Amino acid sequence: MNTVKSIISTKSILLFFALAILTMFIYQIKDVLLLLFASFIIASALFPTVDWMSKKMPRGFAVFIVYTVGLIIIATVLIPFFSILFEQTQEFLKQAPSYWVEIKKFILHIQIISKHYGMLPDASQIFASTSNLSEKIVSQSINITIGLFTGVIAAFTLAVLVLFLLLDRDELKEGFLKFFPEHMRNRTENITATIAKKVGGYVRGQILLMFMVGLFTALGLFILDIKFALLLGLIAGVLEIIPIVGPIFSAIPAIVVALAQDPILVVWVILVYLIVQRVENTFLTPLILGKFLELNPLIIIIAILIAASTLGVTGVILAPPIAASICVLVQELYINRINQPKESF
Repeated sequence: MNTVKSIISTKSILLFFALAILTMFIYQIKDVLLLLFASFIIASALFPTVDWMSKKMPRGFAVFIVYTVGLIIIATVLIPFFSILFEQTQEFLKQAPSYWVEIKKFILHIQIISKHYGMLPDASQIFASTSNLSEKIVSQSINITIGLFTGVIAAFTLAVLVLFLLLDRDELKEGFLKFFPEHMRNRTENITATIAKKVGGYVRGQILLMFMVGLFTALGLFILDIKFALLLGLIAGVLEIIPIVGPIFSAIPAIVVALAQDPILVVWVILVYLIVQRVENTFLTPLILGKFLELNPLIIIIAILIAASTLGVTGVILAPPIAASICVLVQELYINRINQPKESF
């Protein structure tokens, strides 16, 4: 009879507690790590351009040109765009009370028709719930302002981090590789380059995808003569960055506007959003993002669900590139290794 003797050494116990403390520490600084990863993603998207320009001029001057061109694009394109957007937003907020009156009339009309079927709750309950929601929104206005201020600081910090990553790419890469044994550095460099290529391509593709979705949505709403088509198209384009649920949320303001104009338009508005999403999922996403990430949709959905429960909204936005990075690591460090052909003796 074999006797199995289990010995737990002091070293094992210390290692376990060290890993537990490290895990807790990483979770506590997850926001900082997400910011660093986001800066790496954006820098990876700019690396090819900066590297190409660096062959013809000093790298610092190349980075300066890239940032300057970016500011010029914002000044010449986005400022007039946001000027129109600001006017439409003001008009929308000015007409919001009349929209709410029309929506209440519509709800009361539907409630009267279907009251004897017991299909809808009492209209007063709906209005009471909406009033409570409005009060909560007002009470949270200070938190919203603080959140916007924090977002501005995060955006500035992100720009600074990307700047340093672009300027000191070679020095940072050498310092990173020193953490690995010399015989592993070439492979580590190749894995890092593969991840950078995937996530950088994802950023460029995502920006193009957001632009196309916003353009198609605004065009479709403009054809239907829906008010604030530009504003609603911008909302659709911006929320496209949030996988799966973003397009659903972006349709809500358009439905509200259409309902206030003419309830029949709601059907056509929903149809526009469905068509845009169909075109995106069938043609744009496989064409633009598929060649960069090469991920199964199921993996992306699982990554989004995990990120939503652990990392918040920022994690949801970064879920696809995080999943792509993990898949590259699993592919290079495990799958390729176990599937290597055995040497014949």
